[in-house]
Amino acid sequence: MKILIADDHALFREGLHYTLQTLGDDVEIIEANNAADALKYVENHTDLDLILMDLDMPGIDGYSGLLKLRENHPELPVAIVTASEYEVDMLRVIDSGAAGYIPKSMTSTDMLNALRQILDGEIYVPDLSATSGTFQIRQIPSSGPLLAEHDRQKAAAEINGRLTPRQRDVLKLMCEGMSNKVIAHTLGMAEGTVKIHVTAILKELNATNRTQAVIMANEAGIGPNSSTR
Repeated sequence: MKILIADDHALFREGLHYTLQTLGDDVEIIEANNAADALKYVENHTDLDLILMDLDMPGIDGYSGLLKLRENHPELPVAIVTASEYEVDMLRVIDSGAAGYIPKSMTSTDMLNALRQILDGEIYVPDLSATSGTFQIRQIPSSGPLLAEHDRQKAAAEINGRLTPRQRDVLKLMCEGMSNKVIAHTLGMAEGTVKIHVTAILKELNATNRTQAVIMANEAGIGPNSSTR
């Protein structure tokens, strides 16, 4: 597993490096002290599994770096690691395609749990209203109520028409909140194949991230809870 850390504070990179090593013996960690160097590295190395990027860096900031990475490498998960605990910042980066939002005030244990979820293909979002020091996952709400029946049928037909039968199977399980690993087990395929299908689904639906694709599917009546909303 190869992880890239992009942060302009050497001391934090060193601490995060130490924490990440506990993920496993096979973890390889690369460091960049700014977003520009991180972008250059990604262009020359296609074997990264995860990028951890600070939100506030000189030159190209983490948000701009996130947008460039999502545009050029939509299959590569990028988690923002930041000192900001403002919900508006969190919602902004998640809506722009980040795989997670990790406050630097988190304990190493909570951070590792968040990273494991992200590596499993899920999106990690902390509850920034928590006061106990333990961050919980917030459920990202849908963007609105279901479409009218006619429009919902039209949207469902359009989504189904863009996807292969296997991609439709993957999307339905995504709507049930399953991680890539669980989807792979359920459908009897390799986890890497699931990742390829998820990337293709995002591209076909013009979705910036997994959450947006699920919202679109639910609003079209494809998701498991759509009929009850």
